[in-house]
Amino acid sequence: MLNGFTFLCLLTINSDDLASESLNDLVTKLELEHGINMKKQSLDERFNQHAVCFLKKAVSELLNKHCSNVVSLMDCDQFKRILIKDSVCFQIDDSLAEYFPGCGGSGSKATVRIQFEYDLLSGTIVDLSLHSFVEQDASNSTMTLDVVNEGDLIIRDLAYMHITALQGILSRLGDFLCRLQTCRQVFQLRDGEIVKLDFAGIVQSMENYQVDKIEEKVFLDQKMTLEVRLFIYLLPLNVYQERIRKAQLNAKKKGRQLSREFKARARLNLFITSASGDVLDLESAWKAYTLRWQIELGFKVWKSLWKIDKVKKVKKERLECYIWSKLFIIVLSLHILWITHNLMRSRYGCSLSFYKATKTLISSLRHKLKQAFSEGASSTVQFIMDFLDLSLRRHVLEKKKGSNNSPAILFNIFRLRYDGEVISIAS
Repeated sequence: MLNGFTFLCLLTINSDDLASESLNDLVTKLELEHGINMKKQSLDERFNQHAVCFLKKAVSELLNKHCSNVVSLMDCDQFKRILIKDSVCFQIDDSLAEYFPGCGGSGSKATVRIQFEYDLLSGTIVDLSLHSFVEQDASNSTMTLDVVNEGDLIIRDLAYMHITALQGILSRLGDFLCRLQTCRQVFQLRDGEIVKLDFAGIVQSMENYQVDKIEEKVFLDQKMTLEVRLFIYLLPLNVYQERIRKAQLNAKKKGRQLSREFKARARLNLFITSASGDVLDLESAWKAYTLRWQIELGFKVWKSLWKIDKVKKVKKERLECYIWSKLFIIVLSLHILWITHNLMRSRYGCSLSFYKATKTLISSLRHKLKQAFSEGASSTVQFIMDFLDLSLRRHVLEKKKGSNNSPAILFNIFRLRYDGEVISIAS
């Protein structure tokens, strides 16, 4: 009989081939690898809503186990957690548009969106959920405020950070760092009067005094309900000219003209935060925001290595089973990778290349991973220690000249500790 564990293994260990394999291929693997003789029609019937719920529950249990058992070897003096979030989308067959509607028009009729949020200090995942494309990031930002705890720093993209979401983060005693939305006006109180910040004047002043960054305290609305610190960075002229060139091409297509306000703001990078100056300052804010790109790099791994976006035309339940099974193996691998990374940093002072390590897990170690977890705790520990030894020789993150990787940014900006001692790394 096909039990839950065998069904899970069939999909997770075999997840990179699901886009090409037929039902007949799967039942053949069941027979050869598990000794189960089943008709392909019978297997197709197993792909139902109960199977979807089972796989969602398996991912949920894995996440809960990770959250309860994770031992973060790294502490941050300024924040308890640094949470970054984004979503990844990919097209599916148009026949599923009823369940996963896309953007419509000339775009895809059916698109899946996966929301993902995790802590940069421990690797703990706080949100992993499956949606349709039309369930936008803005609405998700308020629906998932319950993951925010006191002492958290939330770094998210513009789409998540409207005023309601920002106020929700503050109400839960967290702090945020994000870009200022391009259409968002900000205000200051001067001589008892609320006035709009003049970005064109700021650009002129920064150029005249040869200042490349300044900080202002501003309100995000005229009612002065939300005061934030605004970091203003003057961009190099060549960067500004490229921005304007692209904006003019886009405006011309739409029959519009670029406003004086738009041109002024295009010369600047603008960030807002609720954090105080002693934990996040003008010198480090822009660099801290670039940590958000780690989640984009993670999504590239999901697509290029795990091939989560490679799906074939199948019924809704089978598609969802495929996606959740891929998320299961991704979460499991991330758990191993973060344990390995933390051990490498705390014991040897080096960082793990998640990309290199993931390639090895997929190409060479997936079946050993299955064996280790099926045999129990001692086998799992041995697998991780063997993987740590291999990673110290093959998966060390190399520092490229002129670039800053995520660990370098973290340790250069935030006061981080391993086992109670402050750890620093060379810049």
